[in-house]
Amino acid sequence: MTVVSLVKGETVAEAVREAVDMIGGIKKVVKRGDKVFIKPNLVVPLPRESGTVTDPEVVRAVIKLVKEAGASQIMVGDAPVFIYKSRRAFEVTGTKKVVEEEEAEAVYLDEEEYVEVKFPKAKLMNTVKLPKKLLDCDKFITVPKLKTHTMCGVSLAIKNQIGLLSPEEKQIYHRTDIHQKVVDVTLAAKPDLAIIDGLIALEGQGPTYGNSVKMGVVIAGEDLVAVDAVASSIMGFDPQEIAHLRLAAIQGLGEMNLDRIEVKGANISEVRRYFKRPLADVMGVYPNVEVYVGCACHEGCLAWTRVELDRLGKHGLIEKIGKINLIIGRDVRLPQKMEGRTYVIGDCAERYRDRGVFIAGCPAFGILGNIQPSK
Repeated sequence: MTVVSLVKGETVAEAVREAVDMIGGIKKVVKRGDKVFIKPNLVVPLPRESGTVTDPEVVRAVIKLVKEAGASQIMVGDAPVFIYKSRRAFEVTGTKKVVEEEEAEAVYLDEEEYVEVKFPKAKLMNTVKLPKKLLDCDKFITVPKLKTHTMCGVSLAIKNQIGLLSPEEKQIYHRTDIHQKVVDVTLAAKPDLAIIDGLIALEGQGPTYGNSVKMGVVIAGEDLVAVDAVASSIMGFDPQEIAHLRLAAIQGLGEMNLDRIEVKGANISEVRRYFKRPLADVMGVYPNVEVYVGCACHEGCLAWTRVELDRLGKHGLIEKIGKINLIIGRDVRLPQKMEGRTYVIGDCAERYRDRGVFIAGCPAFGILGNIQPSK
């Protein structure tokens, strides 16, 4: 039976160590002389208190365990969403300081060499570019955050794989096909161990604009699907709700049936909290934002537009933008006249570009930061 540990600890180091010990210990995974790649989730440059990024003290605890196992080289690598730089994310999150203090190597993935990898078992991405330093390693440990995600429902071990991609490839992944694509990346570069940081989690409009929640848990396992299934359940989701988990299980990446997963440590029911769900809806969110939608991707332009609205709301800017109109998707029915500024979002809506500011793309990532307060 697949084993996943669920630990509530007094300190970060104790919780991480106990979680790994419960599944057989770090030496079960890392052998003396191994080169080890550790990937946290540093999606944006925010401090640990935000609940958005992997706590640097969790990263420290993992590095220490890997050292004890006798690793010859330890690398900690990630890249934030492409509008930010890795060095900035490492600095602001506190990860750089920890990596330097523990004498590991910081790997800024947006500056690294990428190698094309062919993987015939993949459904959509038979060829994917991955960091050379990751491919040169013997072992791969993923250290994601416990949080919700507007496009994928949750962002856990499997979703954390997107951070491995180059900025260019990330931009073609966040559409409705993201669910299979993230599974394809996992098939091409499967972590040997997952340790989820659930100390301060994120609910609601994740992965960046949600609300932090103190959970105080660490979840660990070698089966990424099982780890994500347990973590999803802790957040109040049925694992079957999460599309990429269903696909990963069907394609042989792991076990998602909780009845066939042995959870060591705390019981799921003891720590479960029903997280506020993330929403990609854009209509009727704010009274001064009029939305006209035709046929549009939920995980694409709709979700990214919601991220932009969440940004404005989170920073108290939504009322300052005045009256605006958003046109999204194909075959949109529009009134002859619209009050206020208009944004035409995504390639599917290009035929309406003469109605306002056109933001190209599939999806239209350019919407991020584009809606500014009226002057």
